[in-house]
Amino acid sequence: MTISAGEAGDAMATIAATLERHNVVESEGYAVLQRLARELKLKKDATAWSVEVDRGAPILFRRTTDEKGRWLKPRVVAKGIEVEQGDGTALPFRALDIALEVDDDTNGSLSRWHLDLANKTAGVSQSGPVTHLQFGGHNHGDREHDHKLKVPRWCHPPMEVALLCEVVAANFYEEEWLGLRDEPNWCQAICLYQQLCYKFYFERMANSLSVSSSTALSGMWASTYS
Repeated sequence: MTISAGEAGDAMATIAATLERHNVVESEGYAVLQRLARELKLKKDATAWSVEVDRGAPILFRRTTDEKGRWLKPRVVAKGIEVEQGDGTALPFRALDIALEVDDDTNGSLSRWHLDLANKTAGVSQSGPVTHLQFGGHNHGDREHDHKLKVPRWCHPPMEVALLCEVVAANFYEEEWLGLRDEPNWCQAICLYQQLCYKFYFERMANSLSVSSSTALSGMWASTYS
């Protein structure tokens, strides 16, 4: 199944409207999601597209509290996502760089979770799984406080803006998410992005379970992945 940019744009518009209606995103975050939806819909039948969410204008979520009553401010940024679906026999991304950043009420960085596609330099792949989740990364306010440890890079399916927004909603706004998660329009929109991100990845992972001469992690390691 190939997904068009127009279909992706319609789904993104639904996701934006649902998150705004349930008071999960700030007005600024809603505006960014709507901007992405408009840009995708302009590409209509294209099966390749790019998405960017600048750190200066992130998908900003409503300020919330943790279990101890401390204020949290989550946001999603995407340095660059390039979708290229091809013939459906490979991951549909040429680039994937997206992050969830969480600050406290004084704009101090609490955590940063980075989803990435392994880089290649002069044909040599970065160490780690081909798509991975990594804690830390850049501190936008003070690079001296960047998290120093770059590993582990967790083997993780690719996720783009829509799927990461659902993760944020479920974890930081669970009551609201429980109220929206079964809405038909929401499910259809999220399922479209699941099809884009997960189909080939999980087929590849499932196939590895029948191989006894190697491991699933080895099969997903960037240097041996093909």
